[in-house]
Amino acid sequence: MAPIYVSPEGAPKISEYDQWAEVYDIMYGNYREDIDFYRREAKKVQGKVLEVGCGTGRIYLELLKEGIDVEGIDISQRMLNQLKEKASAMGLSPKVSVADMRNFDLGRKFSLIIVPFRSFLYNITTEDQLSTLRSFHKHLEPGGLLILNFFYPDLEMMMGLNKESEELLISEEGKYILRQRSYFISEPDQIVETAAVLYRDGELYWKGTQRLALVFKREFELLLRIAGFSDWEVFGGFDGRPLTSYKQEMVWVAKK
Repeated sequence: MAPIYVSPEGAPKISEYDQWAEVYDIMYGNYREDIDFYRREAKKVQGKVLEVGCGTGRIYLELLKEGIDVEGIDISQRMLNQLKEKASAMGLSPKVSVADMRNFDLGRKFSLIIVPFRSFLYNITTEDQLSTLRSFHKHLEPGGLLILNFFYPDLEMMMGLNKESEELLISEEGKYILRQRSYFISEPDQIVETAAVLYRDGELYWKGTQRLALVFKREFELLLRIAGFSDWEVFGGFDGRPLTSYKQEMVWVAKK
């Protein structure tokens, strides 16, 4: 399930997800396309909300600012440490803990579980996918909702694998160049690895790789059914439009 990371030359080896904590906000901190959607959905429910894969708090802190009763779990302690530092600076008191989405047990149930930013795709095997969905189902109250999103694995994307992309990133710390290349490591199992290299001032700043498993619409419907869900909808984006094209983001709402 976990991505595989390569430490920069001369740096000590650290755990897998923790290494991404060093650069997560640089790479993804400015992404805001999904925040209004998850905030709106969280404000609709009366009970507790759980964010799975809350990371450094990109969405979690937005919910907490709204006074939403939200908890968070993540597999990376270093990411949660960053979240707590941000929360402290904002005068907020987060309720977060280290846990693996495949087999966590918080001992309480939630009205809503959200899994933003395609985090479900880090479940590489079918066993991991089912274990994760069953963990979600177990933690939902009767009638509770699971909401998550991930991209449709379209043919154009797959044909573009093995091509390097380059992007300029601007953060509070400065300007960076991000170069990425994605490639199949197992076509039959739909597993894609992405190698990322980050440069600052023309010098290597960080590099790492991560793996995810592509999941198609009908495949995920079957996974939901086996995991115990019987009622769900899928939309083609965060604005609630129908899913009509493989170019759209799949946004799932499943009810226990």
